[in-house]
Amino acid sequence: MQKRLLPFLSLLLVIWGCGEAGIQSDISKNVAIDPISVSLSVPPIFVGQPINETPPQQVSTGTIDISDNDFSEYLDDAENFTINKITYSIEGFPNGSQADLDLNIDIAIAGGANQDLLQILVPDAQDNVSDVVLYQNGVPGNVNASAISALEQALLNNQTFEMDIEIIGRDVTLQQSNVDFEIIFKFDVTTRVRFD
Repeated sequence: MQKRLLPFLSLLLVIWGCGEAGIQSDISKNVAIDPISVSLSVPPIFVGQPINETPPQQVSTGTIDISDNDFSEYLDDAENFTINKITYSIEGFPNGSQADLDLNIDIAIAGGANQDLLQILVPDAQDNVSDVVLYQNGVPGNVNASAISALEQALLNNQTFEMDIEIIGRDVTLQQSNVDFEIIFKFDVTTRVRFD
């Protein structure tokens, strides 16, 4: 009888110990947003020749809704969101061509004004096929910390955001007049939830 009663009493003690504070849990997900299509081009006369830089082009992620799509079941109990890491990878860059990519990335929350997130030179875009870290929590590097905070607050408030990116190709050598490839960003996000 005592052996059966002991686990039951232990469980009651745990539940009673949680009290009004409830039970906290951290839930993490690594969320890949839709790929961004990018093209680099040079006049046909410069195919196979090194070019210092290509004209700037603007691309956008479109509306991103991480909190709704990936954390929807936890939103009512979420206390905060933390962006642990932002990574990127490049897919489909043609063999034989090469370029460095100068990326100037802004974010706009809930359709608001753009704010700087980061500017980075991506060397050898043709070689960046696995996830490369742009930002890591605690080691922000050249990422705008206030933009990260605003993004975390937007996730908590179930707001959308958009990334607008200016891209300039540098030290470019293309083996065809136009090359098409994709940039894929991933957000490693943790939400702390409290279950009452």
